Amino acid sequence: MTVTAVVNLKGGVGKTTVTNGLAHAAAVLGRSCLVVDNDSQGNSTMHLTGHTKENPPEHSFADVLDRDVKLPIEDAIIPTKRPGIHILPSGFSELQSVQDVLVGKPGGEMAVQRALKSIRDSYEHVLIDCRPAIDLITRSAMYAADNVVVVVQPEPDAIEGFDSIQLAISDLAEFMDKDLKIAGIVVNQVDGRRNDHAKSLAYLREYVKASDIEILGDPIPMLTDISKLTNVGMGLDQHPKPTAKSRNLAENFATILKATR
Repeated sequence: MTVTAVVNLKGGVGKTTVTNGLAHAAAVLGRSCLVVDNDSQGNSTMHLTGHTKENPPEHSFADVLDRDVKLPIEDAIIPTKRPGIHILPSGFSELQSVQDVLVGKPGGEMAVQRALKSIRDSYEHVLIDCRPAIDLITRSAMYAADNVVVVVQPEPDAIEGFDSIQLAISDLAEFMDKDLKIAGIVVNQVDGRRNDHAKSLAYLREYVKASDIEILGDPIPMLTDISKLTNVGMGLDQHPKPTAKSRNLAENFATILKATR
């Protein structure tokens, strides 16, 4: 089992879009996949299952992490709309409440690793959709991961979010003896009509080259089809009117997924 945390400190860069795209790529490749919704917004949960804050699943990631509940992770995992993909739903606001309780508790940063221990042989890929903050829950997800995929937009503040992730990885190495690999960067939401995006992308390519970090796959364009399919829990390979572009995008997610192994 390979555990990959999908991260960036900045919100809105498309971490959920990339996580879901990688999960669908795993399904196409015939690989079992678990999505861990590590964000109290619960977007992966809503997209992949149809559950909402008003109609939440019976159990959640929050219940698994809650030391008073002590729910086995197997009891919280549910199927998604697509065979081959399972999800550990976030618990929405309850996940935030559990984090607040874990802060300051012994071993709080190891909570996600402990939760995943019993399913190490159950999935080929575990994808953790992280929240846009370097808080205890995100650090715990990173501690549990074998590698991270950093999602960035070709925007200065998203690139700064990448710098913050690198600092968090350095802290894990220094203070928790965790050597966490950066599998690479996924550049998302690229608008080909914008000169500033082209300039930021060129800068990013030089930046990561100097840091010996790889850009995974091709930059993902800003397309309505990607957003629409993600919102209804479908993969690009399930496009109702497939085109060469949608097929290439699906293959791009498969390329990115393979780089996490």
